[in-house]
Amino acid sequence: MKIKIFTTGAFLLFSNADQVSSSSCSSTSVASSTLVRNFPTLNIEDKKAWFGRLWQEEQLSEGLFVSVFDASLSHDFSLEFGKDNALIDFGFFLEGTFVNTVNSLARGPVEFENRAGEYGVGYVSEMNGSFHLPARRKTRVMHLHVLPSTLGEMLGWDLERVSPCLLKVLENKRNSAFVHHRRQTALVQAVANELFYSIKKRSDIKMYIEGKVLELLALALTDSPGMSAVPSVCPRLRDVLHAVREELEKNYASPPTLSEISAQYHMPIATVQAGFKTLFGMSVFAFVKEYRLQRAKLFFAEGNMNVSQVAWDIGYTNLSHFSAAYKKRFGVLPKAYLKSLREHLHTF
Repeated sequence: MKIKIFTTGAFLLFSNADQVSSSSCSSTSVASSTLVRNFPTLNIEDKKAWFGRLWQEEQLSEGLFVSVFDASLSHDFSLEFGKDNALIDFGFFLEGTFVNTVNSLARGPVEFENRAGEYGVGYVSEMNGSFHLPARRKTRVMHLHVLPSTLGEMLGWDLERVSPCLLKVLENKRNSAFVHHRRQTALVQAVANELFYSIKKRSDIKMYIEGKVLELLALALTDSPGMSAVPSVCPRLRDVLHAVREELEKNYASPPTLSEISAQYHMPIATVQAGFKTLFGMSVFAFVKEYRLQRAKLFFAEGNMNVSQVAWDIGYTNLSHFSAAYKKRFGVLPKAYLKSLREHLHTF
């Protein structure tokens, strides 16, 4: 299936207002009624057989929801969705690239291309559309959904610091639909991944998850130079840089050199370096280092490897160098961090 992309934007989570409740924190499978998404064309057999394993959602508190999508399919996959509610959506694209089409009264038909390292904030109360996932590619997406009244209470006296578009929603003004698309800073990416895996593993207490949700919302709402809109890069260079990023993520333990990247994509090293930093907010070297350390943190959370095994797996041949890099990034030595995780799991 070929899809022509004519604009760039954010993929939002689409939900059914009749299924949003104010019950205490609970988890639900798509095989039953979903809290935040409506899939009208997905049959019950598929929901029970496999889709429920890809999709997970929870209501954390009144007016606040979180959902994660984690898939690696052997075939192309398309699915229709619908939304009719008053939730503000924050979508974080953590891995993979996919396309979705959206049709709403406020914006008309639009196609969006969503790439890892970007995120969207938006409010469109009623829409429908579809999304398409390519075969043999890992896709990880997380969304936070919050009622305007709930977000307004959270913000308190910081209400005036949000964007004018979001302020219109919080003040319940008419014609307030909007979609903003941004690139993730290293901090946003780190917190989003921590929250994603906490929800997937369900090993952390509810207070920790709620704290991470609030931290991520605060970061997404912070208006600073580092959170500017996705930079304008020519389409060809943008595609090349995303291909480079995907290759770095795939081969993070032994990534290609800048010279090899330059030769493979027929592009000067200086262009690759400058474009990568413009699009993703960090150099190629800094990206690989950050990605490795985030993978290390994930491996520790899974609990199947010791410090030496993790260091070797992510590409560090010197354990002292790994320990120093990990402590500089997370403020704790990897051995101490792993020990605290194991004690935590034993306690609960």
